[in-house]
Amino acid sequence: MSRTGQGQSGQAVTEAILIIITFLGVTFAVTNYFREQEVLRSLISTPWQSLAGMIQNGSWGAPSRTNILHPNSHDRHISIRGESAR
Repeated sequence: MSRTGQGQSGQAVTEAILIIITFLGVTFAVTNYFREQEVLRSLISTPWQSLAGMIQNGSWGAPSRTNILHPNSHDRHISIRGESAR
């Protein structure tokens, strides 16, 4: 085997190690960012507030803001007496 073949295999291993180190560094940086900024929490809790308002009160929005829109809070204008006959 020639000397150029041995050098190339060593270079491939070195490049693979550098790529792995770079990939791990980027992965750790993204993980730390997600933890510090609470990205997953905001992706889950913000839409859930709107959905919870729809489930509880029948209106899109946070439950605390849509309580007044709940159907049971509306005044009902009904008449128990029927219309008078002509």
